[in-house]
Amino acid sequence: MIVQCWCDVQVSIDRIKGEYSISVNNNIWLRSSSTALYVDDRWYSSNDSSLLLIDTLVFQGDDPDFGNWNETQLIYKLNHGGTVTNVSAHIRQWNSISSITFRLNIGTKDLTNNINLNMDQVRTVFPSFKIEQIDTNDYRGYFTFEGVMMGYDEMHAGIWKSSNTVIKSGMEAGPVVLFNLTQHGQNDVIILSPFAQFMATSLSQQDNILQYGVMGSIKTIPANYNHTMILFYSSNGINDALRQYGNIMQRAYNRDKQYRLNDITINYLGYYTDGGAYYYYNTESDLNYEETILSVHKKITLPFHYIQLDSWWYYKGLKGGVSQWKSRPDIFPDGLPSLYHQMDNISLAAHNRYWALDTVYSDKYNFVFDNINEMSLPIGNDSFWIDLLSDASQNWGLIMYEQDWLHAQTSKFIPLRTDINLGEQWLMSMGKGAEKAGITIQYCSSYPRHALQALEIPRVTQARVSSDYTSHIVHKGNQWNIGITSMLADALGIAPFKDVFWSTSNEPGSSYKPSAMEPLPDREIVLATLSTGPVSPGDAINYTNIERIMRCCRKDGLILKPDRPITMIDSLIADWAENNGNIQGELYSTQITM
Repeated sequence: MIVQCWCDVQVSIDRIKGEYSISVNNNIWLRSSSTALYVDDRWYSSNDSSLLLIDTLVFQGDDPDFGNWNETQLIYKLNHGGTVTNVSAHIRQWNSISSITFRLNIGTKDLTNNINLNMDQVRTVFPSFKIEQIDTNDYRGYFTFEGVMMGYDEMHAGIWKSSNTVIKSGMEAGPVVLFNLTQHGQNDVIILSPFAQFMATSLSQQDNILQYGVMGSIKTIPANYNHTMILFYSSNGINDALRQYGNIMQRAYNRDKQYRLNDITINYLGYYTDGGAYYYYNTESDLNYEETILSVHKKITLPFHYIQLDSWWYYKGLKGGVSQWKSRPDIFPDGLPSLYHQMDNISLAAHNRYWALDTVYSDKYNFVFDNINEMSLPIGNDSFWIDLLSDASQNWGLIMYEQDWLHAQTSKFIPLRTDINLGEQWLMSMGKGAEKAGITIQYCSSYPRHALQALEIPRVTQARVSSDYTSHIVHKGNQWNIGITSMLADALGIAPFKDVFWSTSNEPGSSYKPSAMEPLPDREIVLATLSTGPVSPGDAINYTNIERIMRCCRKDGLILKPDRPITMIDSLIADWAENNGNIQGELYSTQITM
């Protein structure tokens, strides 16, 4: 059976064998592999009929957001430990949007294991596709968002063929972008992405098979659990495909753009003290931190609308986690409320990291603990986040909460790797707390799964899309190259943040050894401005180049932004894939309406 869901993309389903394939312009792009489940410590697969296809059903319907659809349901019988249940795999072809969705319902029984797989595998497999060159004329490339900072650290590209590793880590992986290299990435594009259950499901790779499903380390999948993946197609090239894909994702979750559009920390100039900033774990000579921050406010004659406080200001406990998110008296002797008022009520943005095992908040609020890794996490109702963020907003001017170390809290905290609901509950509760407090959230060190989850959390308005600025000024890395990850952030409704920067090349007295240096301050300011995210210098008081920084904004500090973030052009992304993942240069584009 062949069903056309968009002008140039088709899905073909063999209702006898349960096999399916995706064609673009009548050329096969993807062929299915097996459907499988790992339960009771063993695999059940359509390959050997231990997961047996017993029926195929066809339905039609209408969705209020996306219109008409046709759906084929593949019904499998799962017989494990004397328990029989039907598992249904749904392939839905949409008639008005260029997408196909794949949904798996695990049936009416819980699926449990005593011996879990690892977090980079999946324990349910649907859909799955072979990573292969179909024939000698098949010349396609791919790239993948993977790793921390919105997929920045491990993003990679290459030729779509069976010998390549498309997904390195299921936990860290994000959407896969597949495109025609003969068109230089400027026409046919397919994007494969989770469409729901973002914190519990993954794209993974086993041999040369791309698989989607529930994370392998999850212990129990509850009865009637569903997960969904989307395949999106565009004929307009890589950048446009990601924008269109993002529009569909945001429509699906009714994401509200008002918080990003009205976020002071995105729209106006700010000052940062995070890694790479001059005052990161460093103060002015003979001054404490309170005096240093007050001096920044009084002596740097820039129209800052907020100041960011990084991880140096609060109490840390076991393994460097947060024991109490409260200012230490050796840092701010008069307290944060006093600092806020002494700075004429200029707003504050504040950093936080993972929670320590010995956090003081567990005396009053429900926390779950990981004794092995000495970490914890608030669970249960939303009162913890409401109290924490509302207190900061009301008493010391917090307008943006920065949740850093998302990767560590997620991948190193055993309960988040084994509980199917905890990850979503954690981030949603944080978002509800921000909503009650009237503030926004920045994600830092996020995996792509965190950004996808933020589709349901409109208070997440921004996210870091590059490594720490320290890697640039100390280790000479190209930390400014945000042209790839900015595409994903913006597609999901999140402003890309390049990170802090220096406006002067050499700033003696910094804590970075050997001597740190910014070779091209103008490049930093231009990229930060054109990113559409925060623009935030972190210079020493006496080395701030006022004239250079003011080129980015009006006299009142309003940043002069383009309509969309600056991103890598399609043809250079294709070159990146064609040259075995070696980037051939950085050439970016954006647009602005005058």
